[in-house]
Amino acid sequence: MQNNGRYPRINLRSKNELAKRISDKSFSFQSSLKLINDVLKNYNDYWYDSRQSQPEKGKFVRSSVGKPLGKLLKRINRKVLIPYDKLVPNFIFGGISKKDHIQAAYSLLGKQKNRMLLGLDISTFFEQIRKERVFYFFHAKCGCSARVSRILASVCCVPAGKKGSGSKVEVLARGFSTSSRLSVWTNLDTFLRLKWVTDRNLRNHDSKIVIFVDDIGISASRVTKNNLEILSRKIQAILSDFDRNQKLPINNKKTKIRSFTEGVEHLGLRLGRNKITAGYKTKKKLDKIKTEIKSSSGLNKKDLINKVKAYYVYKKQIKNVYSNSSNV
Repeated sequence: MQNNGRYPRINLRSKNELAKRISDKSFSFQSSLKLINDVLKNYNDYWYDSRQSQPEKGKFVRSSVGKPLGKLLKRINRKVLIPYDKLVPNFIFGGISKKDHIQAAYSLLGKQKNRMLLGLDISTFFEQIRKERVFYFFHAKCGCSARVSRILASVCCVPAGKKGSGSKVEVLARGFSTSSRLSVWTNLDTFLRLKWVTDRNLRNHDSKIVIFVDDIGISASRVTKNNLEILSRKIQAILSDFDRNQKLPINNKKTKIRSFTEGVEHLGLRLGRNKITAGYKTKKKLDKIKTEIKSSSGLNKKDLINKVKAYYVYKKQIKNVYSNSSNV
């Protein structure tokens, strides 16, 4: 598949070109080349499973903090991937510069009244994206040589499952600095198809779709639950069958269809007529902290007060999205 203008034109043809791309005044070409070679030689020693992993859900968070791999990934992210954020369609959020979950939720409000929301969640999203898929993205979509594509795919992926499990299948590493962007780029054609099907099926209903990493939100005005159930089945079929090399199963337990008047939430935020507010869990957590403050003292009380302050900063960020919405 050729680059049709939707994809980054990275065009790295050799390891030396990669080293040059990630170098700058503070980190020379020679230092970059040495870093690449070191990581390729000692890769398995430079990453570990994070405590944030959820083995029972098949989700393993990887970390390379404090390791040469972490340094290399940050440079690849900053020098190779971030410059192309502007190419990402405006309905895709998460891991993209200046496009956070608050803006994503706000985008679902639309302009017309009587709205309903369809929410879907892709199961173990990062774990579904295999190393071969990442290689294909760099090689077939971005014009990189096979050698450079193999290098980039190798440092961005890890064996599936718990580290040391001996799995022969390698997948995109959940938690690496490059992973959010790569998860978008490796599935862009599928996401564009979701957008097309949504617009077609909900024409004249002020439809909005947002994709935030593995969360899909679709809202529309003056539609029935049956309308969204039909669309949900079509969305799931696309995720499962549109790209035979990349199946993305839905977690049916998290699928929701609700009216805005029911106080529906998406991405942890409550969706209203013309505004979004902090969700139930966030408010409940704040109430709990305020209660704990009354019986605490010393450093513990100071920490709790700081958490309350952080909530009000978050609340202000939610409010600020209104004035910045024209840039979303």
